[in-house]
Amino acid sequence: MKKLVYLFLILMCFTSGNSYSWEKVPVPDSVDKKTKSPWNFSEDFENQEEGKLKVANPKPSSSNPPSGGGKEKSFNQIFRLYDRGAGSKPYRIEKDPDGNKYLEVTVKHGWNNDPLKEGSGKETERAIFETKQRRTLNKEIWIGFKTRLPEDFKHTDGRVTFFEFKNRHVSMRTHPLVRISFDDTGKTLKIVGNTAGTGFNRRNKEDNIKHRINIKYKKNGSNWFVRNEKTRGEKKIKNNFKLTPNKTFSVTQLGEWSTYKIGIYNTKDDDGFVKVFKDKKLIFDYKGITSDWKGKYTGTNVRIGVYRHSGKQIGIEYPDQSIHFDDFIVVSDEKTLDKLIEKSIKRI
Repeated sequence: MKKLVYLFLILMCFTSGNSYSWEKVPVPDSVDKKTKSPWNFSEDFENQEEGKLKVANPKPSSSNPPSGGGKEKSFNQIFRLYDRGAGSKPYRIEKDPDGNKYLEVTVKHGWNNDPLKEGSGKETERAIFETKQRRTLNKEIWIGFKTRLPEDFKHTDGRVTFFEFKNRHVSMRTHPLVRISFDDTGKTLKIVGNTAGTGFNRRNKEDNIKHRINIKYKKNGSNWFVRNEKTRGEKKIKNNFKLTPNKTFSVTQLGEWSTYKIGIYNTKDDDGFVKVFKDKKLIFDYKGITSDWKGKYTGTNVRIGVYRHSGKQIGIEYPDQSIHFDDFIVVSDEKTLDKLIEKSIKRI
């Protein structure tokens, strides 16, 4: 009888009693604790209610334990909604006909523009779902997420970013280490980033170019083909394709899900790396220094969402843009991430 009661209590912890949509992911014993990711979670949005994104969880209890990594007791202690526009409400939980829930992030004309950029010709619009800032130097981080452009999605002339891994420094305008974006009315897919720099209040353009890593794919029919690339230390694009193990991969059609996997070892030393996979195909492979900025390092954010150039830059009004996200995962090793991604694919 006691065993039955105990089993019942365990089941309650993992069913009706747990209203968290995110879960703590255990770090395997094989992972060096000194290099483990500061975040270890999986967020599938299934326990969220349809409609507005719920950002506050109830206090943990014996039947509703914290599951975001140990000390974290609420959604707000792991995630941050980067939303500059008051009342914009760009985040919604939606449901597919098969019952799968996902996060929809929407940006409209004029939403969430940085006030400092207003009138500068560099206006942007954004709605970002990101991790709280944590220190990642000398840490290995593996990130996974699914993304989908709706069937009615309209590309624009400007950049539309949907992922960033951003190292931050005191009093410095720093580029992300990894940024994945569409550009040129959806004809271009870019993976770009900066590994170092010295610019404080203003960016140092020469440093930006010197330490930049980037690759550009162009769409041709149903495939992406590598157009050009630049790795750290080069003063200009050389097209030596050091970053490109696969020079072509398939285009995901509107209305269909694609899966991204990003592996990063963030360090000032030469053994760093950045790997980007799309639907199991390696499309970006950098090895070397990943964080050699001169300013004081304060932490890193992992971001998904919509971050775009505003139509104000060219005097027009861009249409609304929504991007769908699901199964946002950040862990400490590739093997754990692969297992969780495979599980999420089977669920959908």
